[in-house]
Amino acid sequence: MQDRVGKGIRVISLFTGAGGLDLGFDLAGYDVVYATDIDDLSCETLKANLGEMLSKATIVERADIRKIDLQTLPKEVDLIIGGPPCQSFSASGRRAGGAAGRLDDRGTLFEAYCGIIGHVKPKAFLFENVRGILGTNQGQDWLAIVNAFRDLGYSISYRILDALDYGAPQQRERMIMVGHNLTHEFLFPRPLFGPDSVSSQPHITSGKALEGIAEDEDKEALILNNGKYAHLLPLVPPGENYLFFTAKRGYPNPVFAYRSRFSDFLYKASPNLPIKTLIASPGKYTGPFHWENRCFTVKEYMRLQGFPDSYQFVGERSDKIKQIGNSVSPKLSYIMALAIAKQIFEKTVDLELLQKDFVLSFDSRKGKKATKTRETHAIVAKAQNSETSSFRLNNYSSVVAPNSLSGKPNVEVVIEGTIAKIKIKSDTSKKLFAKAFLEIFDTEEQLSANSRPSAVLDVTAYGESEHTIQTMWNAIDDWVIKSSNFHSLFELYGHFTEPHPVFRIKNFIIKSEEPIALFSKHVSNFENCSRYFPREHLTQLFGFRFGIANFIQLVNLLRSYRFDIRCHETNIAIPKDVYMVSYPFTLPFGKQMNFSVKPQILTEHNLNISRG
Repeated sequence: MQDRVGKGIRVISLFTGAGGLDLGFDLAGYDVVYATDIDDLSCETLKANLGEMLSKATIVERADIRKIDLQTLPKEVDLIIGGPPCQSFSASGRRAGGAAGRLDDRGTLFEAYCGIIGHVKPKAFLFENVRGILGTNQGQDWLAIVNAFRDLGYSISYRILDALDYGAPQQRERMIMVGHNLTHEFLFPRPLFGPDSVSSQPHITSGKALEGIAEDEDKEALILNNGKYAHLLPLVPPGENYLFFTAKRGYPNPVFAYRSRFSDFLYKASPNLPIKTLIASPGKYTGPFHWENRCFTVKEYMRLQGFPDSYQFVGERSDKIKQIGNSVSPKLSYIMALAIAKQIFEKTVDLELLQKDFVLSFDSRKGKKATKTRETHAIVAKAQNSETSSFRLNNYSSVVAPNSLSGKPNVEVVIEGTIAKIKIKSDTSKKLFAKAFLEIFDTEEQLSANSRPSAVLDVTAYGESEHTIQTMWNAIDDWVIKSSNFHSLFELYGHFTEPHPVFRIKNFIIKSEEPIALFSKHVSNFENCSRYFPREHLTQLFGFRFGIANFIQLVNLLRSYRFDIRCHETNIAIPKDVYMVSYPFTLPFGKQMNFSVKPQILTEHNLNISRG
C-alpha cells in the first residue's frame, strides 16, 4: 500500500454514506476535511471511525446537500468526491417498467453536486454511480449530466470499472467519472487482478476473503429455516440461484419460470468464486447467502465489500448491512485515489494505467457466460422427456379465501386423464359467468413446437358478482399450487418484462356483461400486455363501460380489482401519454403492488360508476 501519496491534498466528500469512498482516499493519505450525508446513522458511523480509520480532522455534517450554505464549506479545496444515490438509475427500476433517472428527485441530486463544484472550484472531482446511469431515458440523463459538468469548465473522462478487478471479492461494476483540467486524457488504473491485469493474477474468491475472520454473530440465528422458500436454499448448489429450480436447467419438478426473479433470489455464494453484487436492503430470500445455508454475518459483509475488520458500523444489523451495501468498495476507491494523485496532482505513484483504447474484458466474460448458458439449455431441452409432466393432476375439493360480499366461493376439481375440470361458484347464483381453457406445457420448446400440452384446464365460473373473475384466477392459482411446485401463475409465466409463458389461454368465453369481466377477456390476450399503449386506448375501450372518463380513475379502479396497470403515476419512468398492463390475469391475494397511483379518494360518487 502506497501510504500518504495524497498528503496535503484537501478533499470534500459529498453523499459520503458510511465512508467507503472516503476510506480509500484516507488510506492513500489525502486530507478529507469535510464529509456530509443526509442519513443520521451513516454520519454516526463516520464519527465512530474518526481518528482511527478516518482522519480525526474531518468535519462530519448531517445535511441535505440541496440546503447546505455554500459559504460555510471549507476553503482551498483541491478535490471533491461523491456519488449521488443510485436507485433512480438501478436495474430494479428498469424491471418495474423503466428506471426513473432524472425524473426522480434523487436523480437530480447531481445538480446540487454541480452547484458545490461550481462554488468551490476544486482542481478535480470524482463522480461515482451505477452502470445503469448511462442508459436511463435513452441516454438523455447521462448526456445532461456530462454537459452540466462540462459547463463548469472541466474536461470529463469516465469508464465502467469492476471492483472485482481491484481486489474486492465481488462483481461490482460502477461508472467512475473524473472531471479535470488536464491537457490530456485522464487514464484509469489498470486492474490488479483478473485477465486484464499485468500478471493475470486470479480474482479474490469469497472463501479467500473470509479466511481468519473473527466471530461476530450467532451464525445459527442466521440460518434460513422458515418461510415459503426456506427449504429450497439447502438444495441450491454453491454459486447458483433460483434458476436451479427451473425447467431450463433440467430441474425435474420446476418451482420457478426462467428469469421470473432477480438473479440474487436464493443466490448462494461459492467459496471458490467471487460473489455477485451486494445490495443494501436484501429481502428474506435475497442473496448472497453463505454456502453454509445462512445469511452472511456483518463482518463477512464487510470483507466482501472490502472494508477492514476494524471499521465500525453504527446501528442494528439491517442498518449496518444497508450502509455496507450502499458503499463504494474501499478497494476500488483506494486505487482511484492513487490514479488521481499520480496524474492530477503529479505525485510519484507506482501504478499501471489503462490506455484510452484498452477494452476491459468483463463484458466479453458475460458474453461467454451467456453462450455457455444457452448451450446448457439446449442440452437440457434435448434430454428432457416430453412425456414427463411437471404437473400432478390430483383430485381435490377446496374452499378459496372469501373474495366477495356474497360469501365463500366454492371450488370443485375433477381430473379426467390430462384434463383438470375446475368449477367455481363465487356466490349462490347458478348463472354462468365465464369459461376458460388453458393449456399447460413443461417447457417453452414444447409450447413453440405446438406439441401436446402436459395438462389442460377446463375452467367454468358461476356467479353474478363482478369479483367472480378474481375468484376464477384464484382457483387456477390454487390448482397450480396443488398440482405442481409452482406457487402461482406468476411463477409459471415469469416476469412481465421478459415473458416466458409455459401456458397459453386457448379460449376465454365471457358470459357476463360486467365491465371487469370484459376487461379480463381483453388482457387474456398476451398481445395486449407488457407493451405500451396510448392512454386513450384504455379509456376508449373501457372507460364508457365503467362510466369513467378520467384515465387515472380508471387505472385506480382496475388496480382495485388487482390488475397491475402501470403508467407515469405508478412509475415515473413510464412516459406520460402511455400505459401498460403487466400481466394477463389479476394479482393473487397477498402479492404486494410495487407501485401505486398517487393517492386519490375513490368513491361510488366521484367515480360515477354505472352498471348498465
